[in-house]
Amino acid sequence: MRLIAGAAPPSSPLAGFLAVVWATAGAEIRRRVAYAIHMIRGPVFPALYYLTLLIAYRAAGRSVVAGVDVEGYLLVGMIGILLWSSNLWASGYAIEHERQEGTLLALLLTPASRSAVVLGYGLGDWAVWVLPSALVTGLLAWGFGVELVVRDPLALLLAAVGLLGSTLALGYALAGFFVLSRRANLLANFLQSPIYLLGGMVVPVSALPAPLDRFAAVFPISAGMDALRLTLLAGAGLGAIAPLLLELAVLSAVLLVAGFAGLRLVERAAKRGDELGLE
Repeated sequence: MRLIAGAAPPSSPLAGFLAVVWATAGAEIRRRVAYAIHMIRGPVFPALYYLTLLIAYRAAGRSVVAGVDVEGYLLVGMIGILLWSSNLWASGYAIEHERQEGTLLALLLTPASRSAVVLGYGLGDWAVWVLPSALVTGLLAWGFGVELVVRDPLALLLAAVGLLGSTLALGYALAGFFVLSRRANLLANFLQSPIYLLGGMVVPVSALPAPLDRFAAVFPISAGMDALRLTLLAGAGLGAIAPLLLELAVLSAVLLVAGFAGLRLVERAAKRGDELGLE
């Protein structure tokens, strides 16, 4: 994270928090757009993955999955995959990235909010990768005839906000954990693909064996995708998704507490002079 030298001090704690978020997001965006190939290949993989899964389902004779058309089911699943990947490599990797860049100790010694840094990384990644990739995949799904059934726009909005908010909370929880593990890259790679299956992104959770389907009950992106599928593809109203929104709120609160505790542990470890640079 690099703030502008000589900038006027913030007028309030909130202004300071937002300034750090803005500066971090801007730095992340500039880093990601420095190479044109990154901007091209970013949306290509999700689109090709969506197409591969769609062909596989159609070859198996499945046109309906979990009560909705397969094109819509996989579209929401791809949104979940994009957000989960962003969790791992942007917001969740934020503090680890500062460590790799050699700026972690400087960050911990400044009054800048570590939470704002994590949020800035996440928002920057959303702007340059998640949103463009979701738009490209959405256009592909539209081309294959996805059917959207929205009867309650407010419910859809709340489902989307709940999904995005819980995603940021999950990234916040991962940020400290990755640094403390001293194996951030290994953990991120290990966790990435299995969650596609366990989280209900590529197959319904109901299709998983009994021991494995329990994971989705505590994974916030799964509940968020369920709410989004109901409101976007099945025309569900606010009453139908209220339990899911409550679940998202509870899980997000738990993750925020865990994230705060994790970042405090990172700060204490750094102040003690503990080695955080092992890989």
